[in-house]
Amino acid sequence: MSNWSFLKSDLTDQDFIIDCRSQVQFQESTLKGSCYFPFVKKAFASDPESFKKMLGPLDEVIALAKKEGKSRIIVFDEGMGMFAARLTLLLRSAGFVHTYILDRKWPVEGTTEKGAREFDFAPATKIRKLEGIVDKAFLEKNLTRLQIFDTRTPEEYDGKLPRLTAPEPGSLCGRLPGAFLWDWRMLYDASGELVDKTFFNKKLRAFPFMPERTTVIYDYNGARSSLLALMLKEVGYNDVNVYIGSWFEWRKSSLPKQAAAVYGQTATGSAPRVGGAERKG
Repeated sequence: MSNWSFLKSDLTDQDFIIDCRSQVQFQESTLKGSCYFPFVKKAFASDPESFKKMLGPLDEVIALAKKEGKSRIIVFDEGMGMFAARLTLLLRSAGFVHTYILDRKWPVEGTTEKGAREFDFAPATKIRKLEGIVDKAFLEKNLTRLQIFDTRTPEEYDGKLPRLTAPEPGSLCGRLPGAFLWDWRMLYDASGELVDKTFFNKKLRAFPFMPERTTVIYDYNGARSSLLALMLKEVGYNDVNVYIGSWFEWRKSSLPKQAAAVYGQTATGSAPRVGGAERKG
């Protein structure tokens, strides 16, 4: 049994279940009564219009769960992965605190059926603050006062890849200034289970961070960072935030970047134009 409280292994009739695997997998077989929401797979920037596209579906998911009289929301994917973590974090941030990741790997024991409950909701009409979610403007204003985790891979962090999957030639690689790397894959053990709190805290002490300081986590599109955010909150970090736009958005800005390079460009090409001063680290 896991010692992380955001994981739940039991399912009851009071649970609103969300499948975060691919749409094809959902349609082939899912847990009975599960829903599928296309927005969970999308990358979102943090500008107002992009934020509305994320906020609208979140509020509608919560409204649907309440309408059906459900007391918990249980989210699953292939096995405690990044999309289940992102949706769990976002739903909690939007106000449904009893949202959890299913502590099982697919295929899950239980009654299954072909997935048919698919919902695609419109953007929100107004912006409201989501707890623990920050935008590009917040990063720009507070960059030098934050402790920042980058949860991508070393290749992405070092500016060799713009993103882990399907990198596009011509895309800007790099990282946010001052960010420390915590490869999200290191949050799992060799069997694919989440590491326990004791091991996690031991690794955490290797970083020059303090629980009372504002912490921001990012990756490429705000998915991989969500799991670390849930873990940090549970071990006593007071002000944990995910930059939802992440490198997907930051790379297109004129804001400072480190380890900047253009993917697919030869070493003899011109240096990429980035904002701020390039610093080693």
